[in-house]
Amino acid sequence: MPLRHLFIDMNSFFASVEQQDDPNLRYRPVAVIPTRAETTSCIAASYEAKAYGIRTGTPVWEARKLCPQIAFVTGDHRRYVTMHNRILAAVRSVIPIENVVSIDEMSCRLTGAEREPQKVTAIAQQIKSAIRALAGDYMGCSIGAGPSVLLAKVAADMQKPDGLTTLTDADLPHKLHKLRLNDFPGVGPRMERRLKLYGIFTTSQFCAAPARTLAEVWGSKVHGERWYRLLHGEEVTDAPTRRQTVSHSHVLPPELRTDAGAYGVLMRLVHKAAARLRKIDYWAGSLSVGVRFLGAGRDDSVRWDESVRLPRCRDTPAFVAAAAKLWEHRTRGHTPFKVGTVLSELVPARSATPSLFDEDRQAEDLSHAMDNANAEFGSSVVYLGAMFGMRDAAPSRVAFTQIPDFDRRVN
Repeated sequence: MPLRHLFIDMNSFFASVEQQDDPNLRYRPVAVIPTRAETTSCIAASYEAKAYGIRTGTPVWEARKLCPQIAFVTGDHRRYVTMHNRILAAVRSVIPIENVVSIDEMSCRLTGAEREPQKVTAIAQQIKSAIRALAGDYMGCSIGAGPSVLLAKVAADMQKPDGLTTLTDADLPHKLHKLRLNDFPGVGPRMERRLKLYGIFTTSQFCAAPARTLAEVWGSKVHGERWYRLLHGEEVTDAPTRRQTVSHSHVLPPELRTDAGAYGVLMRLVHKAAARLRKIDYWAGSLSVGVRFLGAGRDDSVRWDESVRLPRCRDTPAFVAAAAKLWEHRTRGHTPFKVGTVLSELVPARSATPSLFDEDRQAEDLSHAMDNANAEFGSSVVYLGAMFGMRDAAPSRVAFTQIPDFDRRVN
């Protein structure tokens, strides 16, 4: 199989941005956190911090115990998006980008002479140089090349940091078979257990398994065939997907871990979700809200979630009113730690039937007017009274698989 794809994975992206911007943080253990609190968790760690066992999700108190000299930095997500865009520009100066996978990952298609191993190496080195020239000398990446995007991504993970790995037909057996099952994207603990139930304990057994066995493992003939083809370096086109939900959640800073603070932030999130829904031109038929309480862990008794179905709509007043009504039934007596909201049962606007009632049409007109005012004069200049005092709460964050929208209409 030819080398069809190149996969670029930035090394410890969030932490590297902080070290790039502040030379005092370079060569030091650094963890990026969402807010200054011992009860929150690290959202990223530098390689120096990873050497102490600190990872994404490690609680701050535990990270401090593992590495007393660690530096904690509150994430600045606008800077991460700015750096992301610089990296995209750097890569595009060398080769077109086929797909932006996440804030720190992208894939490129190789064509013609670009598929020759020596040419692949030269292109990868040009990309690394371009990124350092445009984004900064501390912004390293690992690059993989393979016959499929999956194998190119696996190759990129083989040498970190600043690695370069190709998986040609000759390389596949001795390079690929050294990996663990959970080194493959999409094979988590649950799927690894299922593979082992079917006698697949090693990567060589995984690659040798027939499509029908993989179909039994995944419980789907389509998924089994897809994995079989991916593991053998074949091109697989993913079916187009339709958006299922619009959601926002936020870990409360210590000063807002009160009933009133949680309610205000929740309403801020409802405003953001409604504005996003309008921007992508969808309607929603269901709203869910929830609170996770301090010390919740796995104990469902200290979590509260409730949802309600609505006539399909996309106006902020309807969602705010529904969320306020659900809030009346919340669990009480615990310290709120995290709040969230989800809009679901989405349909594209072209498939939605607008309300015939003047009141509903006026609410939607008001929502669009709010969007226009915020776009013109600044985020959250106009909002409903339910989120009073929370205009600057719950700023947009970078998820690993989603780049935030800093459009002032949705912030």
